[in-house]
Amino acid sequence: MNREKIPRIWITYAWTDDEEGDFSYLVQELGNAGVEATYDKIALIPGRDLWEQIGERISQSDLDGWGYLLTQHSLDSEPCREELSYALDRTLDTKGRSFPLIGLIHGVRIADIPPALRVRLCVSLADPNWKELVLAGLEGRSPKITVEHQSEFIWSIHQNYGGNPNVTAIEVRPRFAEIVFWRFVVPKSLQVRRWGHGAAGGGAISVMQTMVIDGVAQADSEDVVWFGAGDKLTPGTSAYIVFTGSLPNFVGFGCAVEPFGSPTKVEKFKPT
Repeated sequence: MNREKIPRIWITYAWTDDEEGDFSYLVQELGNAGVEATYDKIALIPGRDLWEQIGERISQSDLDGWGYLLTQHSLDSEPCREELSYALDRTLDTKGRSFPLIGLIHGVRIADIPPALRVRLCVSLADPNWKELVLAGLEGRSPKITVEHQSEFIWSIHQNYGGNPNVTAIEVRPRFAEIVFWRFVVPKSLQVRRWGHGAAGGGAISVMQTMVIDGVAQADSEDVVWFGAGDKLTPGTSAYIVFTGSLPNFVGFGCAVEPFGSPTKVEKFKPT
């Protein structure tokens, strides 16, 4: 009976990255995803020339790709850099430029990655879809992933706002567009300290407002109030709501179509 071929990948890594089992966990998870990983400790013969064996394994074995675990340790490791250079030259000569070469990024910046890998597929191990991305690269297909919905707003929480340990600010700003007639929507019971708009990134509120109830409504069987302004918000200018005490169970944000109108299409942000 014919069995489906299991993708195989050679992985270069720094031994330091397995002192706490990180590399072993990587191999384990690839195996769970249907990828067979091979590497020096299980594939090379002790006592023989290291680089010659590595070159032979990568260029002559029936591998489907080559991975390079990119950590600060591997980037600082001279043996890892030598393996990359040696094996890359030999691999491209024997298997061609279409052979998958995958950088597995763990805790380093893209700018620090060797140019030879930066122009190839790089997969962040922080990405929840990293195993599918590796598998797709080895199988030469597009990954089967679901793209998460992205809000048009960017939300941030600022503890100890203004240097006061008892004060928290929630910031919201548009991702791309410029908006006016913006509105906060909060539970009626919430004690709002102040609100307004200011520079993005936790800056001080340049136009400060006190709590003024412009409207009362119900949302999900809860009494809420809404308030806001007509000052322009941009990717560099945010709206802020500031309060004392514990975080609310939600803060809503939306826009009105007219200066004194109620908000429409309110997005809820749950900080807890």
